[in-house]
Amino acid sequence: MRHHPKFVVCLLASVALLFVCSGVALSQEITGGIVGSVKDQSGAAVKGATVTVTDPATKHVVRTVMTNDDGAYTARDLHAQTYDVAVEATGFKKHIASKVQVDVGKSVNLDIGLEVGNVSEVVTVEANPVAVELSTPTVSTIINGDQARQLSLNNRNWVQLITLAPGVSNDLADQVYVGTTNPAGQANTMNISVNGARSAQNTYTIDGADVTDRGSNITIQAYPSVDSIAEFSVKRGLFTADSGRSGGGQINVVTRGGGEIQIRNHDTFHRRRELRR
Repeated sequence: MRHHPKFVVCLLASVALLFVCSGVALSQEITGGIVGSVKDQSGAAVKGATVTVTDPATKHVVRTVMTNDDGAYTARDLHAQTYDVAVEATGFKKHIASKVQVDVGKSVNLDIGLEVGNVSEVVTVEANPVAVELSTPTVSTIINGDQARQLSLNNRNWVQLITLAPGVSNDLADQVYVGTTNPAGQANTMNISVNGARSAQNTYTIDGADVTDRGSNITIQAYPSVDSIAEFSVKRGLFTADSGRSGGGQINVVTRGGGEIQIRNHDTFHRRRELRR
């Protein structure tokens, strides 16, 4: 049966759009978020409260949202780092939650209880550094940038850190080289099994871009320096819709921004200076 040319063009355009949308979904993995609710001391929802997310290093406000009728709020598309979260509402003391850790691909649950008083009064609490993930069923492990930079690594190759996650086994070479081939000209294979899946069933992404060698599926095409890594996640099961392309592990690396590198290097310099004194 012959189809009209316009039908064929529309069909091809639809298929292309599906591929584009799938790429957009994967790119969302480079950020995280903060979700929660704001209530008073009696447990009633506080509508219209202002929630401000601030980068404590630069004092820059990165997101401002309002609570809805149920007192709920959502701050999305936040880079992986710590934040200060301030909540203000008429008739209540200002509440500040400091050191709220946002990880790549995760939404931190932060519920706030406001105390009755003047908004000029401030209640400051430090967020729990170990938070339970309640927004997704995905089983994952976060490797942070400090671990990547401070743990001893053969050849300073970040892929070895994947083996820190539970359920991961490996048959990596004694020296893990950088690149798709080693100096002997052989394939530099990533023999890493996640939850019993084959090594060829993993997907590797850096800043949301797929760097898996889709010819063999067991080599990768990019090796960021461990000094440039902000953190990375190893997802091991019950994947959400923004993950895909393989049934094994989903390894997503997020690199640091230039400003963050400068600030942390500045802090490290001053810490070392104080130690020398």
